[in-house]
Amino acid sequence: MKKIYIISLTLLILASCTKEPTLGDKLEGVWLVNKVTATGTVDILGSTVPVVAEDSYINPDSSQFSLTQDPNSVTYSVDAVISANLGTTIDLPFKESGSGTWTTKPGNGTAPDSVFLNNTDGTTVKYEVLGLLETSVTLRTNLSVEFMGSNVNMLTEFGFAKI
Repeated sequence: MKKIYIISLTLLILASCTKEPTLGDKLEGVWLVNKVTATGTVDILGSTVPVVAEDSYINPDSSQFSLTQDPNSVTYSVDAVISANLGTTIDLPFKESGSGTWTTKPGNGTAPDSVFLNNTDGTTVKYEVLGLLETSVTLRTNLSVEFMGSNVNMLTEFGFAKI
């Protein structure tokens, strides 16, 4: 009986030592882009016009984020068509790609968790984690998008499914 107690206690101690996955652990892997939405404003002939856009097509063969931790690296590509509503619908190509490293910053319950992509061209893009499940994630960032000859800052959300 004493041996059973010691074995049970040992198993209980080992089970309690299981490491809680970090934000990086949860995000590591290959993620397929399955949703793109954007909102912002554009100046058209001196008038500020709101822009609301959502994907009408995402190329599944070239719209992925691949995040690894050892070594820390990221490669990403988004190839989509977004439909912008300006009173009339305009389809626009949306292409982004890059590579570099990535870091995370947990929000610890007081701010959203964040992911930073540090691109090889020297730019850094911050994404807020809006939702994270085992097989899906939603990220939000501000992107500068060329629209009708102007760069427009768009609040852009990406949905992903883990491959």
